Amino acid sequence: MDKEKYLIFGAKLTTEDVDNSDKTVQTTTSLVNPVSLLNATSGTDGIIEVQLKAHGDHTFGSAYGSPSVGVYTTINPAGYTIGASDGIVTILTTTESSTDGVDVSSTAGNNDFRFNLLQHVDGGTLACFPASKFKGMQLVSDTTADIYFEAGSGDIDDVDVVLVTHGAGKFKELVEMVNDAISSSGPSVVNFFVGGNSGATGVGIDAVAINNNPAAISNLTITLD
Repeated sequence: MDKEKYLIFGAKLTTEDVDNSDKTVQTTTSLVNPVSLLNATSGTDGIIEVQLKAHGDHTFGSAYGSPSVGVYTTINPAGYTIGASDGIVTILTTTESSTDGVDVSSTAGNNDFRFNLLQHVDGGTLACFPASKFKGMQLVSDTTADIYFEAGSGDIDDVDVVLVTHGAGKFKELVEMVNDAISSSGPSVVNFFVGGNSGATGVGIDAVAINNNPAAISNLTITLD
C-alpha cells in the first residue's frame, strides 16, 4: 500500500505597522488572517513580537533601560495582553507593571506600533493537504494562481484554496512543481515554504520549495472552507 504524500504550504511571515491613539491596538488581517488565530499566549509562545517606536513622551518600565527616541523597542510579553480571539493587543502601564509596562503617549501620532509575525499559524499562514485531496489548479493572473484541495471541513460543495504569487508568466513552472511534488517517489512530505520575516529578534524561516522554486513563488494566501 502506498503511503500518503502531504503538501505543506507556509506563507511569507509579515510585519504590520499601526499608528494608534492609546495603549489598546487592533491587529488586522494583513498580519494574520483571521486575527482570531492570535490568542492570549501568542506573545509568550513567540508567535508575534510587539514593538513601539520610542518617543520623548513615553515612559518605559525598568526592564527597558533608556530606549533611544525613534528606535523600535520590543515590548516584553509580560508588558502586554492579547485578546483570546480578537487580535487586540493591550499595553500594560508602568503602574500595572513597573518592570515591563510602558506609558504610551496621549498624542496619537506619537504611538507607532509594529507587529512582527515570527511563526506560522495553522490555518492562517500554514496548511497541510494530503496529495490525494488535490482537485486542480487555475490561472488567476500573470503572477497568481489558485491550487484547490477538497475542503478539510468535509463540505463537498466547497474547496480549500492556496493562492500562489509566482513569477510573471510562470504558471507552467508552478504546475510542474505541483505535479512533481505529488508524483515524486521521494519523501512523504513536500514543503512549499516562503522565506520568513526576521523581525527584531532575528527569528527567521528559510524558504523551502521543491526543485529550487522554478516558479519563483514569493507568497501564499491560504483560505480554508
